[in-house]
Amino acid sequence: MNLEEIIMASIAEFLDVEVHRDTESLDLGSKVEIVQKRITDKLKNGRNRSHNSLGDYEYEMFFSSNPNDMIKIDGWVPIQTDKIGTMDKISEYIEIGLLRKIEPVYS
Repeated sequence: MNLEEIIMASIAEFLDVEVHRDTESLDLGSKVEIVQKRITDKLKNGRNRSHNSLGDYEYEMFFSSNPNDMIKIDGWVPIQTDKIGTMDKISEYIEIGLLRKIEPVYS
């Protein structure tokens, strides 16, 4: 994984930990430790090689920090289409601003 991939995977993992019911009572440091372990495991196992560039993603998901979070990270992160859930909800998610389609950039 290159640096950009590690950053994107870390953000995705953090969001997964942040919204998971089993971890919602943990403090930020504990959540960061969980993410560090997950990313280390991914690097060791060589997983996620099929998604090795931003070109592999079709959609971005908007995320927003909780008001009490020490670090605010609001913005867009690429999301694998199979992690969105039911495909018939995609247009609804786009309409409410939760998802947006990644437009190809040609140089």
